[in-house]
Amino acid sequence: MFRPSSLSIRFLLLLIVFVVALPAAGVILYSGIEFRNAMLVEARHETLQLSERIAAEQRNLVVAAEQLMTSLAQLPEVGDRDKAKVEPILRELLKLNPMYGNITISDARGRVWATAVPMNQPLDVSARRFFMAAMASGRLSSGEYIVSRIITKPIFNLGYPLKDKGGRGAGVIGVSINIGNYQHLLQQMNLPPGATFVILDHKGIILARGMDHERYVGKPYPPAPFRKIQQGPESGTEIRAGLQGDRRIISYWKLRLPGEATPYMYVTAGIPVDTATRQASRALTYGIGLLSSVLLLACGCAILIGKRCIGDRIRVLEDASERLAGGDTEVRIATLVVGGELGSLARTFDAMAEQLRAREDALARSEAFLNTIIQTEPECVKLLDHEGRLQMMNSAGLGMIQADSLAQVQGECMYSLVTPEYREAFIELTRNVFAGTPGNLVFEATGLKGGRVWLDTHAVPFRNDRGEIVALLGITRDITEHRKIEEERRENLLLFESLMRYSPMGIRIFDGESGQCILLNQATADIAGGDVEAMQAQNFRELPSWRESGLLEVAEQVLADGAARVREVDLRTSFGKDVAMSYSLSRLLIKEKRHLLVVGRDVSDERRLGQEKKQMEAQILHVQKLESLGVLAGGIAHDFNNILMAIMGNAELALLRLPQESPLRTHLENIEKSSRRAADLAQQMLAYSGKGSFVIEVLDVNAIIREMSHMLEVSISKKAQMRLELAPELPPLEVDATQIRQVIMNLVINASEAIGDRDGVISIRTGSRELAGADLSRLWLNDRLQEGVYVFFEVADDGCGMDEETLAKIFDPFFTTKFTGRGLGMAAVLGIVRGHRGTIEVHSAPGRGSLFRVFLPAYPAKTRPPEGQELGPVPACGSGTVLLVDDEEAIRSLGREMLESLGYSVLTAEDGFAAVELFRQRKDEVDCVILDLTMPHLDGEQALQLLRSLDPQVQVILSSGFSEQEITERFTGRGLAGFIQKPYRLVDLSLKLQRIRTKERRAP
Repeated sequence: MFRPSSLSIRFLLLLIVFVVALPAAGVILYSGIEFRNAMLVEARHETLQLSERIAAEQRNLVVAAEQLMTSLAQLPEVGDRDKAKVEPILRELLKLNPMYGNITISDARGRVWATAVPMNQPLDVSARRFFMAAMASGRLSSGEYIVSRIITKPIFNLGYPLKDKGGRGAGVIGVSINIGNYQHLLQQMNLPPGATFVILDHKGIILARGMDHERYVGKPYPPAPFRKIQQGPESGTEIRAGLQGDRRIISYWKLRLPGEATPYMYVTAGIPVDTATRQASRALTYGIGLLSSVLLLACGCAILIGKRCIGDRIRVLEDASERLAGGDTEVRIATLVVGGELGSLARTFDAMAEQLRAREDALARSEAFLNTIIQTEPECVKLLDHEGRLQMMNSAGLGMIQADSLAQVQGECMYSLVTPEYREAFIELTRNVFAGTPGNLVFEATGLKGGRVWLDTHAVPFRNDRGEIVALLGITRDITEHRKIEEERRENLLLFESLMRYSPMGIRIFDGESGQCILLNQATADIAGGDVEAMQAQNFRELPSWRESGLLEVAEQVLADGAARVREVDLRTSFGKDVAMSYSLSRLLIKEKRHLLVVGRDVSDERRLGQEKKQMEAQILHVQKLESLGVLAGGIAHDFNNILMAIMGNAELALLRLPQESPLRTHLENIEKSSRRAADLAQQMLAYSGKGSFVIEVLDVNAIIREMSHMLEVSISKKAQMRLELAPELPPLEVDATQIRQVIMNLVINASEAIGDRDGVISIRTGSRELAGADLSRLWLNDRLQEGVYVFFEVADDGCGMDEETLAKIFDPFFTTKFTGRGLGMAAVLGIVRGHRGTIEVHSAPGRGSLFRVFLPAYPAKTRPPEGQELGPVPACGSGTVLLVDDEEAIRSLGREMLESLGYSVLTAEDGFAAVELFRQRKDEVDCVILDLTMPHLDGEQALQLLRSLDPQVQVILSSGFSEQEITERFTGRGLAGFIQKPYRLVDLSLKLQRIRTKERRAP
């Protein structure tokens, strides 16, 4: 089929010249009509091409905006909604893209939280088309014509959905295209003369127009033509009336977004019919006149014109097209091809090249910007293929896996770096992402150099232009330090919980503002006598115990100034328990909020122990005072006994040697009688010191009291009534009956004097009690007492009683509340009780009477000794040699005379050393040794030990002013033959020596 368009330009020109050569009228008419039709066709083509170019530019804007919004959606700052970091990025992007009026990011409810242009007031876009469509479809969506409230200019919006880590819609990124820039952009396209364009949104609202832009923007397009465009194909051309009513050749293009059924934009371009056919009409008008004159010239010029004006210019266009297709965007042909349609085409070509270069520059800037973001991102950004091989990774990610460069790991499978326990989960995550499901995983990885790190990765599909998933895009954070901190926090929390659980002290934490208890341990509830749940509901400002004890005021001061304070208080808890507490109060700041820390310790036992300690110290001081006085009294009595012994012994010897009728006997007998009275006084002093002379017997205290009852009744006041309350079957006592009678008598006489002249009752009670260490600690003078069974007798009266000051002095020597002293009195009573290894308990108060309870250790019945046999008459004299050892010269002289008067030979020594030496020399002669206990240099105890080492069978009688009981206990098992207490009489000495001789004769 013949197609003129397939012929060369030269041939067509010759053909035209030949046709022109036809009969003038026919040729001119025909050529005029054809030229007009050609111009209309060219105008159609140009309008269609113009509308297509405008549509292409719009598509480029949409693609660029989509890439921009896709990049923003991947930023962690956007995901974290960090407004402070996101808005500077948006402002920078706005500077780089002048076509945009604004860039906004809204949340899922349509509230804008980030914008490139600052907002004067909150903005809600939930009713906008682009927002609703993006949230509903999850894809890029278009909007409609509006006047922006932020930039106050007409705009057209595009929206891109923003999703959270779970793939749910979290908001929309909006890009506002400044409609005013459409006019500026399209004016640079060098439209043909008279040509204009119109851009419509999906509702037919005019977004831009080539002429009278301000007049038509924002107004609706004529409904009938718009419906015809909507119902027509994707593109088309027709001749109809324009907006100004003139006939125009108008072409249109429909623009759609992927996934949208309705076009979001319509582009129309038109040229007036008169303008398009003006040249043809002129040619037809003037053709007839010029045909004859130019016909021959036209034939000659056809070839030249075809070559230079058309052929050469078309070749220039072809060459430029090839260079442009080869990537040379710097090519320019507008200066080479000037004028006419080819010139217009050349200008269009240059504009297209400029747009391509601008697009390449913008794309390069976007790529550089995106690459800068990725490389400077502190988190790992990577791309993996479906087999886990690494395609791309930024510097942060290379540092996490200890790689020196991307080349070292590019193409390598990343599964091997994941520790075995998390490897299958990572592989499953990769499969899910390539199936279109984003995911998140926390796992441990091993670096190339052996280092182990904990990573938290978020993986999403990475799609190409066709929407195909080509890679896994992962954003990974290094959480090693975070895991370490969390582990330390858990350990610290466990330590704190253990401290709270096992602490013996009560620990509570209150809210400083509300006063409510927020934490306490079990020890707090145990101390208070309540339960944890009840105390958890308490408010320290509402506790009566805190208010009454002053603890509330201290707590408020601690919260106010932050200074820790310690207080000891006595309080009754909310659960009715009385307790003494030591509280330590301090202020805690937790998240800038004040809290009150209260650590409480029950000091009730400490106070009780402190009081007991004070009482014990008082008793110890009293004991020390009595011990000192006892030592003094014992020392005086000991020396006094030595003096008395000299007096009594010499008097007794003198009486033996004087005849019965001698008048001196009366004087000597008076001396002896006075000496015995002085000896009794010395015995009282020894009794006070606890070292008196006791005649020890195993007795029943009830029997002693019954024997004394008649004497006691006549000794007390006539108005006082005595009552006996004697417990049956009491354990026996190993005591000196005379000394115990003296104690009972003194106590009863004191009770009678306390009652005085008024009626009263004196009660004497007996009993036994098992005394443990705690019981003994509350009694007087308990320093040498042993735990066990004690028999007690007590004397109680309802007399005047005593105050604390009097009670503290009742056992002091010579202390009395009467007008005249009574000797040692209660001091002697205390000495007798101590000598029997007992103690006294005293209770008294003014006006409430007094009670004295004496405790004596019970004698074990199974160890009670058999009744002794009576010795025969003591002979008046003896035989043998006696070694007398004493440091007093008078005692040695007197003893020699007494022993010699009894028929014994006597050796004397002045101290222990002399006695041992003399015994070593003459031990075969010595039958008995009388050894003084208290001597200088070497005392009696040490001398006895040395004498026994020289002769284990030596008979030693110990002599001392102290009691026989004390000496017997002290020297039990040491081979002591006997004891004689100073001052002794001649008959006592004879009896002791005779008993020793009797024991020797009985020995086998």
